[in-house]
Amino acid sequence: MTAGGSTFRDWLRRVEEWNPRSLLIGPIVALLGWQVGFETPTAGLDQSWWAGLYMAAHDHLRFGTEIVFTYGPLGILREPWLFFPGALSLIPYLYNAVLFTFFCVTLVAVLRRRVGWLPAALISLALLLLLQQTELAVAISMFASILIIERRPGENGMLAFAAGGGLLAGIEMLGKLSVGPVVVVVLLLGLVGARAKTRDLLTFLLTLLASMVGLWLLTGQPLADLPEFVGNSSQIVTGYSDAMSLYDQSPVINLFFVVATAIATVAWTLEGRYEDRRADLAAGAIALVITFAFYKQAVIRIDGFHMAAFFSLVALLWVAIPPRRGLLPLSLAGMAAFAVTASLYATSVEPGPGANPIANLGDFVSNARTAFDTGRQERKIQQSRRELQDVYEVPPRLLGQLDGHRASVGPWEVMAAWAYEVDWSPAPVFQNYSAYTTKLDQLNTDVIGSASGPDRILRHPGRNPQYPGRGVDVRLLAWDPPAQSVATLCHFRPIATSFNWQVLARIQNRCGPMVPAGSVDSSFGQPVPVPRPRPGEVILVRIQGAGVSGLERIRSFLFRPKERRVKAGKGSYRLVPGTADDGLMLRAGPGVPETHGRFTQVPDLKSLELIGTSGDLRFDFFRMKVR
Repeated sequence: MTAGGSTFRDWLRRVEEWNPRSLLIGPIVALLGWQVGFETPTAGLDQSWWAGLYMAAHDHLRFGTEIVFTYGPLGILREPWLFFPGALSLIPYLYNAVLFTFFCVTLVAVLRRRVGWLPAALISLALLLLLQQTELAVAISMFASILIIERRPGENGMLAFAAGGGLLAGIEMLGKLSVGPVVVVVLLLGLVGARAKTRDLLTFLLTLLASMVGLWLLTGQPLADLPEFVGNSSQIVTGYSDAMSLYDQSPVINLFFVVATAIATVAWTLEGRYEDRRADLAAGAIALVITFAFYKQAVIRIDGFHMAAFFSLVALLWVAIPPRRGLLPLSLAGMAAFAVTASLYATSVEPGPGANPIANLGDFVSNARTAFDTGRQERKIQQSRRELQDVYEVPPRLLGQLDGHRASVGPWEVMAAWAYEVDWSPAPVFQNYSAYTTKLDQLNTDVIGSASGPDRILRHPGRNPQYPGRGVDVRLLAWDPPAQSVATLCHFRPIATSFNWQVLARIQNRCGPMVPAGSVDSSFGQPVPVPRPRPGEVILVRIQGAGVSGLERIRSFLFRPKERRVKAGKGSYRLVPGTADDGLMLRAGPGVPETHGRFTQVPDLKSLELIGTSGDLRFDFFRMKVR
């Protein structure tokens, strides 16, 4: 060996002997790879539901009744946005900064048990540059749980884990209902696998309950609304697979890649090195819960964001599980391969983070200044509003119709309400496409039909200017959701229209009852004629048999259901199975208002043919008079 090589080895040995704590290394790694910053409001569908969450927090709307979403009153903590100056900017930033730093601490703590502290720090920094869509709370819970299973801390350490884990789980349960339960289960499995005492388990559960209730009240939510929040938000979580699966926007190879990766990852966890069978089973269960939860999101929406989130957690799982003797190279290789895969998918969504530690430190300083400087926040917020107004171009005569009125925005561009500082009074499921079960549709319908609901609606025509009646995933806007659309037709009329925007004003109910107009027994693949409407009538249909049931319910849970579509002319539209029986408007007769032009509220379908699966169907048609 050369003298230079020997000197380098001696230097490494002395460095390793220094052996600083992970609590010191982790924050340094976090600063060098800093990724926490403020999002800037822009136009768009996803951006708009962030605007809705922040406006709900700012206006103290009641979650579960006035606002229904997978996110709760602490949903704004999941991503800092510059919507409002002060606490609504500072607190989300601080929470994400703490999470990101603690993620780096736990990542270093896991890696150094495999490769030593210096390689662990360097690998952690490299991972930060690759993993852009990591669910930090899930990753922290996973690392912390596997560490206590592996290390078996003393009584004080276990008690601290139980209390800290309960607090994190409580916050995340009020943040996002599709993530919070995963955090709860992972932390509980960690305690069980580490043979925690009954005292520790009770500490975790009581801290979880106390933090949920305490934070719920602290955010101004009535305690009586908590069951409604859980029940109605669960409707969005459980109905997501049936309504939001993508079928033709990604190559099939992506699907096979996700499934194969999930199977390989669970198999890898079973090869972990643990002290006993209980620890082995608990760690395997942690991997199974995390892999399945995010595999499910990936196969429902096969897009860059969800694929990156799945592969990020998979990469971390491959290094979190303590490998058997001789398998460390395989552990690191799996981590590296899946981290690179996550990075490739993430860059299809947004540019990757910078590899310049000096620039990252500069970002930390700049964002910290913004977080604590309300004047700086206000300037950025006003600039965003001006830029959005240039994009939306809502004419002054339409804005004048909103002055002094409580207004909803449909079907989803809620960001416009923030940009123009509208007095926002939404339907509970404030982006219409998410009301994809009968219960959610009815929640919105009740508010739209009530005099206590909004007295104005600001509408835009849809995603594609070429096809203004087409919504998310090629759905018909008139069916998204159907009962709410009927309530809008009956209780509102247009009072001002531009090319891209329309204002509706509340009126007395102008619709008669739904009168039966015949039934047809049919099946998938068979066209059914739609009855001809008389003057002043709208024809509607309730479709029975189109929902997901039987063995397909198991398929939907493990994977996703088959797609339902309605053929219309030379094309077809997506049918949401959960609302097919809610009363779909089909066609209108002469004299029915608002049935022509870009903002038509009633489609013109002369026949119905459902395709995509098989089975018997029943079409119950109705006539409804519209004055």
